Amino acid sequence: SGAVFGILLWRRDSATCWCVLGSVCAAASCKALKVLINQSRPSGTRKIDPGMPSSHAQSLGFLSISFALDLSFPFTAPQLRLANGDATPWRFVGAAALVLGGVFGTWLRVTLGYHTFPQVAVGYALGAASAVAWQSLYGHQILPHLEASEGASQLLRFIQVSTAFAAVLFAAKSVRDLVKDRRTE
Repeated sequence: SGAVFGILLWRRDSATCWCVLGSVCAAASCKALKVLINQSRPSGTRKIDPGMPSSHAQSLGFLSISFALDLSFPFTAPQLRLANGDATPWRFVGAAALVLGGVFGTWLRVTLGYHTFPQVAVGYALGAASAVAWQSLYGHQILPHLEASEGASQLLRFIQVSTAFAAVLFAAKSVRDLVKDRRTE
């Protein structure tokens, strides 16, 4: 969360805002699924909330796949994408490293005993699928409007305000959950 917030402060362009907004929306859908499925975590873990699907795996899946897609197959307007530069083999190596890093972080959730393998597999798959859909929506619906001269600034402002609002809501919920967890210990 801190790293995403830092990147958002550093880069306030539409692609970064869109990615963060998508990450928050995907996290909210993951939390809703946790409540609906209500599957317990492995025995012995300190966390008491449901474990299916893993929220951390979902976030790692969304962010690693989003950045890997943008790195491998950037959209046409260089100022409106996350990664800049020419498509070279090194971009694909970087994309593979991002995905492997996301998978490794997901695997750690199992080895640390916070989740079962199915919980992280579903979480990562949910995040990856959300990233593909979100990036496709950006490339085929949002980006063409941002490239057009009319209405581009209003759309960009809407994306930025929506992202800020979603990030504040997410941060408030995270702090509330942290306080709640500390009280139950």
